[in-house]
Amino acid sequence: MTQQEKIDRFWLWFESQAERLFEQPSLEIIDKLTEQLATVDWGISCEVSQVTTCSDRELILTAHSDTSRFKLIGTLAQRAPQIPNWRVLALKPPRGFAFHIDGEERLSISDWRFVPLKSSPDFSEFGVRIEMPEQDAHLLDADSLSLILESGVGEVLLSLCSHIEFSSSKTAGALSIHSLAETISDWAFVRGPKSMRTWLPTLEQH
Repeated sequence: MTQQEKIDRFWLWFESQAERLFEQPSLEIIDKLTEQLATVDWGISCEVSQVTTCSDRELILTAHSDTSRFKLIGTLAQRAPQIPNWRVLALKPPRGFAFHIDGEERLSISDWRFVPLKSSPDFSEFGVRIEMPEQDAHLLDADSLSLILESGVGEVLLSLCSHIEFSSSKTAGALSIHSLAETISDWAFVRGPKSMRTWLPTLEQH
């Protein structure tokens, strides 16, 4: 079976299940969808939103920042049929950092800062150090921190960061976490890989 046939078979299945899936919790939907998406490519999975203000749900196709699968996900999204109450997005978009996480203590992501790191003399790679209050650094493991960054800047921009480190440092002149997506995007347009420019998201202007 060709890749295109696998893609078309997935969308036929989704169309047949879309109305029923719309009513189910996101975590249940993701398990079912990931199983089906694995028939197209094992490295593709998804996220599913709750019902949005537009009374629909988003199906976000993701490769978890694996750039070798971006093209396949783009094709998969392009071949999606029009399905009532569903919107299909290719790759996780930037969501910004205007959120907090409740745990043993409340984490305010808005207090975080970042410092761009030049990981090569001509700045041909983009590195970043995320600085946060010491109590936040103790409460989050590496996977949780990566998920927060991916939610904030989106899958494409995160994939362009060749080096990411986290600390409780307080570097003079460190930038607000809210400008991280714009900083990576600006670098990518000027010095980033040309092959990635087609995937760069349009950022909302505030």
